[in-house]
Amino acid sequence: MKPSALTAKTKFVEYDGRKLAYRSLGSGVPIIFCNRFRGTLDTWDHAFIDALAEHHQVIWFSYSGMGRSGGQPADDIIEFARDARAVALGLGLQKIVIGGWSIGGLVAQTVVTEFPELVSHAVLLATSPPGEKQHSPEKIFFERALKPVNDLADEEVLFFEPIAEASRRAARLSHERIAARSEDREDPMTPAEWDFMLKASTTFNADKHGSLAKLKSTAIPLLVISGDHDIVCPIENWYALSRELPTMHLVVFPRAGHGPQHEFPELIATYIATFLRSIN
Repeated sequence: MKPSALTAKTKFVEYDGRKLAYRSLGSGVPIIFCNRFRGTLDTWDHAFIDALAEHHQVIWFSYSGMGRSGGQPADDIIEFARDARAVALGLGLQKIVIGGWSIGGLVAQTVVTEFPELVSHAVLLATSPPGEKQHSPEKIFFERALKPVNDLADEEVLFFEPIAEASRRAARLSHERIAARSEDREDPMTPAEWDFMLKASTTFNADKHGSLAKLKSTAIPLLVISGDHDIVCPIENWYALSRELPTMHLVVFPRAGHGPQHEFPELIATYIATFLRSIN
């Protein structure tokens, strides 16, 4: 059977006093992905991971104190970034592509700005830039995202574009792929853990660590991928920085929401692979 994220085993890496749960698939240039709000090892779509792992080693992990990782949760985005750094260095990786989805994108940007020597490229999926925003999340995101359990109907609103039939169909197919994993699963995150993630995101949104100024002077290529109707991380906030971030490449998918890589897994994997191969 061909290796797949569907059956990838959970492993553990230890570094700098942290013990972090992770999974890995593929070989080649390593890409470490940071998780979304409420995300676990089991909330990535296998189709996206599998497609990207055709050409790269893809690594995804759980933050300290969350999922099966040890330690205590943090309330500052820089500690989440230190988790990503610990995964890389614990696995003996001296140069990585850092990626992240939603809050994970905030973490990835913090890795870029705080540990630039570790990063060759950044892949930012459905996320927001640091600092003050002109465009705010829609109320419906929090109405759905903070429910105790999210079902397919919630996922259509949270991660897809419910007004489009094709997007609703993609939501169902992605939901079924993710649900297909039956063994070696992490427990869902708890509301207490959600709260730590939300507090950490506020430190990024307040630009506590001066990330925006650092991104404006970075030489690291940034690939930002977004749906045209992201209800929590509006793409318009990136438009405002299009002349200020010298290394940013912006790709926007039509009739798509907050999880474009789950709606277009193979296509987005191809965009990422081409970007990494072509942009230095």
